[in-house]
Amino acid sequence: MRHLLVLFLWISIFKAEAAHPVENIPVADLQQRVETASDTLFVVNLWATWCQPCVKEIPEFNRIAPQLEGVPVKVLMANLDFPNQKEARLLPFLEQHEVRHEVLMLLTPRGGDWIEALDPAWSGAIPATIMHYKGKRFFHEGEATYEQLEEWMKSLL
Repeated sequence: MRHLLVLFLWISIFKAEAAHPVENIPVADLQQRVETASDTLFVVNLWATWCQPCVKEIPEFNRIAPQLEGVPVKVLMANLDFPNQKEARLLPFLEQHEVRHEVLMLLTPRGGDWIEALDPAWSGAIPATIMHYKGKRFFHEGEATYEQLEEWMKSLL
């Protein structure tokens, strides 16, 4: 019976991971990915499953199309839950909530230096949004509506 329970849990975790693959990515790698000169407009949402305002705004990010005025748009949902909670918290959350864009498990070093590296004005509060396009950037701390997101994206074009 015990082996059957372990097998069931393993299959459940594997199924959740397969339905919503979530890459573990260090902060520096995320920065390099979005700050490298590209024809793509990157929108990074910093969020966590336990953050009610973060969960509330997910449908706003889901509305972002893969192109805006002919420019490719890539939305990255950078999750800030603890990495050891990925299987117990994040993957079940993704099974229960519609998240249309790529979800990343952000690996953050100890201390707060990484927060300032992402944006010197950021207090570390979430949700937060960072956008990059061809050397231009935009940062917002707090909730966002789709209309705001669209306005901010257009301001970078």
